[in-house]
Amino acid sequence: MIPFRDAGGRLPIFPFAVYALIAANLVVFLHELSLAQACGPVCMEAFITGYGAVPYDIAHGIAAVGAPQPFFLTLITSLFIHAGWLHILGNMLYLFVFGPEIECLTGSLRFVAFYVVAGVIGGLAEVLAAPGSHIPTVGASGAIAGILGAYLLTFPTRQISTIVPIGCFPLFLRLPAVVVIGFWAALQFIHAGTLTSRTMSEQGGVGYFAHIGGFVAGLVLIALFRVRRTRGARRFRYHY
Repeated sequence: MIPFRDAGGRLPIFPFAVYALIAANLVVFLHELSLAQACGPVCMEAFITGYGAVPYDIAHGIAAVGAPQPFFLTLITSLFIHAGWLHILGNMLYLFVFGPEIECLTGSLRFVAFYVVAGVIGGLAEVLAAPGSHIPTVGASGAIAGILGAYLLTFPTRQISTIVPIGCFPLFLRLPAVVVIGFWAALQFIHAGTLTSRTMSEQGGVGYFAHIGGFVAGLVLIALFRVRRTRGARRFRYHY
């Protein structure tokens, strides 16, 4: 199930923060690719290890070589690092579809703060779930999961245009947000339930606990960051 459009129509503001965050993520990812081209995968791996959030290092207060100081800043820098094209394009698609409505409710600066706080909480959830893991946690998924939580709580019946693959054929459907996001959230909890501390410490993969932590954070934080109750009328409107 791939969402590609929010059916809410026009916004009373232009979502500057959403586009700025997308641009920042893309710039960092292109930098990762340039490192791989300049001196091979070793440089790229060193960058990811230094700026990714390594659960063991955070749990034990250790700063990896080349990591920002203080060490816990990796919980923020890791939000802008991605492991591949599929990883970043999937995350940015969800940010593009669901982010503008939440930015409209919070305002641009508060939206960036909401995004970062939800992402940090997601990262901490991953640390708590696997404090012995030496595998860097990277990606904006925890922050975007927070946006999904806020969106589900605020617009549960909003129609979302989605692509549902049926074999090799795409089925285009409009589904309520509670179905689209609820399906996504259910998958996170199901997959997280199959993991053990050993598999999380020794194998890479999707950070399901970061997703769950960010999602729950979004459900709670939106009440603190929200400044608009509705999308009030303005004399000018923008398409996004």
